[in-house]
Amino acid sequence: MPEPANPQSAVEAAERMLHRGEPLLAFNAAQEALRAFPGHLRLRQLQALALARSGDAARAGALLQALVDEGHGDAETLGMLARTHKDLAQAAEAGQRSRHLEAAMRLYERAWRDAVGRGASDDALYAGINAAAAAALSGDLARAKAIAAEVRDLGRRGDAPGADASARYWREATLGEAAFILGENAAAAAHYAAAAKLAEGRAGDLGSTRRQARLLAACLPGADPSAYSALAAAPVLVFTGHMVDAPGRPNPRFPAALEPAVREALRSRIAAIRPVAAYGSAACGADLLCLELVREMGGETHVVLPFPAREFRDASVDFAGGDWGERFERSLAAADSVTVTSDHRASGSTATYEYSNLVVTGMGRLRARLLDAPLRGLAAWDPAAAGAAGGAASLVSLWEARGIATDRVDIGELRGTKSVPPATPAPAAPAPAVRHEMRAMLFADAVGYSQLAEDQIPGYITGFLGTVAQLNARTAHRFEHVETAGDGLYMVFRDAADAGRYALELNAMVAAFDRKACGLPPEFSLRIALHCGPVHCARDPITGLPIYTGPHTSRAARIEPITPPGQVYASSAFAAVAAAGGADGLQMNYVGRIPLAKGYGTLGLYHVLPAH
Repeated sequence: MPEPANPQSAVEAAERMLHRGEPLLAFNAAQEALRAFPGHLRLRQLQALALARSGDAARAGALLQALVDEGHGDAETLGMLARTHKDLAQAAEAGQRSRHLEAAMRLYERAWRDAVGRGASDDALYAGINAAAAAALSGDLARAKAIAAEVRDLGRRGDAPGADASARYWREATLGEAAFILGENAAAAAHYAAAAKLAEGRAGDLGSTRRQARLLAACLPGADPSAYSALAAAPVLVFTGHMVDAPGRPNPRFPAALEPAVREALRSRIAAIRPVAAYGSAACGADLLCLELVREMGGETHVVLPFPAREFRDASVDFAGGDWGERFERSLAAADSVTVTSDHRASGSTATYEYSNLVVTGMGRLRARLLDAPLRGLAAWDPAAAGAAGGAASLVSLWEARGIATDRVDIGELRGTKSVPPATPAPAAPAPAVRHEMRAMLFADAVGYSQLAEDQIPGYITGFLGTVAQLNARTAHRFEHVETAGDGLYMVFRDAADAGRYALELNAMVAAFDRKACGLPPEFSLRIALHCGPVHCARDPITGLPIYTGPHTSRAARIEPITPPGQVYASSAFAAVAAAGGADGLQMNYVGRIPLAKGYGTLGLYHVLPAH
């Protein structure tokens, strides 16, 4: 990310990303800008707001409390800090819930009174309506209604001269929420509908308004959920499909002449879905058609490539001839993000494509969760044609297994001819000595090992490693391979979610481990890092033992040294693959783009925690 020319340009970039529901990108933008402009108040506020919107209320609250402790008692900072207490209340036990809600209401009311005293109507509306909501959530409906009535009266005075779309959106959303708290469902519906009309390009703001309305509906007597139906989120789309046939293909599947018909069929499906964002690859044929059509209709496009663009264009675009290469370059240049899942192409392997498909699905699912939006699939393929692993058919099967509603464009039907399967199945190839397959990897490092005295090593081996062995014997989250080397632990799993759950078990075991009984220092701890990707699986010719290695193994190893002791960090690819599979029991909070060890570049990382 290029260094911003000035703090205001960085602020505007982060705000744009938050409006459209990209809190992770907003966090990256604020984080990068703060390196150039340390201490900038608005950038620090936006960094915290991005964390809050991504679900990490605790970390956001710590950043905001630091601002308050420094003397920043403005309505914006207080309101954001109050929001983190309100978010924490939703996941807390009863006693902690009431404490967080009381803190939120106290902060919101302080910010509200301060803004009213200064005549800052926008700040007053923001803080006041949230004070009313916090009162309602804590069960003090009389207080909630009293504050909401004052907020409604203030909001009815109209927009300030020259108010921009953002101010008009929040005024209508605030008036809708005030009416909802006051039990005026018809008025709430009208204001929420007006806000929705102002919400173009503001999917993140719309999601925040909708989540708040849903929380309130659960605690307001007589609340009608249809009052906020206008706030319904546009779907997030994941797409796939066949490439255009190579010239001379003996059994046509997607002949080039069929492109106009496929385009129009896809146009009809995409126009009906109207996605806020779309995630997929960029091969010639269905992929590029989807990218062009979503962009044409005003949606975001996010491209995921299995290996670098130049190699991908050679393998999956240029063979079709025509203008596909230029369209590929235009689609990448216009995309809101381009993710390359592997640094190299592995010849003859489908694992790289399967991995990329999992990342597409997981990125779409994570974005849909952030936006509180439905996730939809779209596939343009011939269901009767033979499909390879990592192709469109396997991705549709994945979506069906994960319960993702999928729209289909049947290319065989458009072609008007049936696919002809091979007369006889090809004989199964013998298993190669080195297989390229998807795995999840865990690297852990014993913090303080290098400071241990000779007489402490037996306690490390029998005490600490012995306790890990006991965990391995009883865990339900099975691993395929484990090895140790000095202070390091390396484990391989077939399933990313299992790797994440095991990592949390291991972390909890270390936290409870009796260091003193084993003669180990009190600061002895563990760093745990997770990543997944295609690795080369074989038998080590030297040791005769299983070996799992490759560039993705190196990437996992680079995460562990920058992981804080006592925590579990994971790559963004791990988060996406785990999300594609469901990831029950895991909460993954975005940390940011962090420089990796040994000058290995930067990587988006997540802090993995037990789910609430």
